[in-house]
Amino acid sequence: MTSLRVLLDIVRDIEEFIERLEKRKEELEELKDELLIYSDEEFMESIRRGLKDFEEGKCRRCESFEEVDELFERL
Repeated sequence: MTSLRVLLDIVRDIEEFIERLEKRKEELEELKDELLIYSDEEFMESIRRGLKDFEEGKCRRCESFEEVDELFERL
């Protein structure tokens, strides 16, 4: 009976280890995606231009759907 308990504990430990590995894999995939985005110079330049335009007041940030509707009605 004791040997079965030990085997069950080992199986549970292995399952827990695999679950942690799966979480780490997902986290690494997210990190890879972020690195790919931030290494794209055209994308980063677009972000910089957008931030500059926002700071200079060339664009408007809508906080609600109503503001979006109002913006499109004025166009």
